[in-house]
Amino acid sequence: MHFLDKIFLKKIFFKVLSLSRIESYKYPYIFEKTKSNFGKLLGDSSPVKPYDLVFVINDAKGWILEGICQEIATYFPGDYFFSYSLTDLPQAKAYFFAHYSFLPIALKQNPILWQSNLLVWYTHPKDISRSSEELVYTLNQATKVICTCSQFVELLNSQGLNRQKTTFILGGADPKIFQPHQRSNGSVGFCTAYYPRKSPDMIFNIIKSMAHRKFIHLGRNWDKYERFEELLALPNLSYIEAIYSDYPKYYAQIDVFVSPAKLEGGPIPLIEAMMCNIVPVASRTGFAPDIITHGKNGFIFDIDSPYEVVCELIEQAFNIQADISKTVDNLTWENFSLQVQKLLD
Repeated sequence: MHFLDKIFLKKIFFKVLSLSRIESYKYPYIFEKTKSNFGKLLGDSSPVKPYDLVFVINDAKGWILEGICQEIATYFPGDYFFSYSLTDLPQAKAYFFAHYSFLPIALKQNPILWQSNLLVWYTHPKDISRSSEELVYTLNQATKVICTCSQFVELLNSQGLNRQKTTFILGGADPKIFQPHQRSNGSVGFCTAYYPRKSPDMIFNIIKSMAHRKFIHLGRNWDKYERFEELLALPNLSYIEAIYSDYPKYYAQIDVFVSPAKLEGGPIPLIEAMMCNIVPVASRTGFAPDIITHGKNGFIFDIDSPYEVVCELIEQAFNIQADISKTVDNLTWENFSLQVQKLLD
């Protein structure tokens, strides 16, 4: 137990802070940072050799965030550890937080973090039960906040995050798995789990209104959609809940990929589809504007566009002759990992 953790000393510490103009939400963070500084001053150190990198995954096990950490680790040459807890993190030279919501909790429970290199993965804006002021304050304690796309860099900077702390690294896919095919009047595809932000009504309306086109929808949890039975009844739709390793064989049947979400960090399936030489039609969110040049290697539409606009873009997409796969051949998980590793130098 750190001597500052004694209740009466902690109360005194917080009382002193209350006499200042410092916002109260900062008190626990300042307290932990002070403990960390005392520990460094007194020479506190663990006899155990620190890891080169700890991936802080918490409750994201089995989710795409864990998968991204695994992709980074695959190409990482040092010693690493996957932590599924936010308390008692092992000592490391650097930490990669799989989601930015983990950082505020961990900073208040692990004094060692205040002396380490902290990389934080910022997916997309989300209510994490903290004020934007507190979130920005904690993100400013990180070494680097890595956004999924350029627009979220601008968002965080506008909210007060230090510009020198922000960057973005586009996601990736495995070119050995997702290989290009020759397009030939194939299906239109969607690949998304069910969430309201994924624009389920737009997906339904597109499929229903384009009866002359065949659709493949790789999804899961769509039984939560209130119009799920109506969706399944559409004669031009094949709804498939496939395992991930089977995705390539379905992508091989798709010529146009539609991503209509109102809010995205990626999505990763957009890169996978483009790597398979599928023409994308995507909403203006996530990294879609970073990888699609409208009219050249796909189409972009505003998130509030009516479905009729999207249907027209889908038809136009069938006329594009470009090799889409070559426009994303740099977006591999190996390159992604190497870009993250550069931030550890």
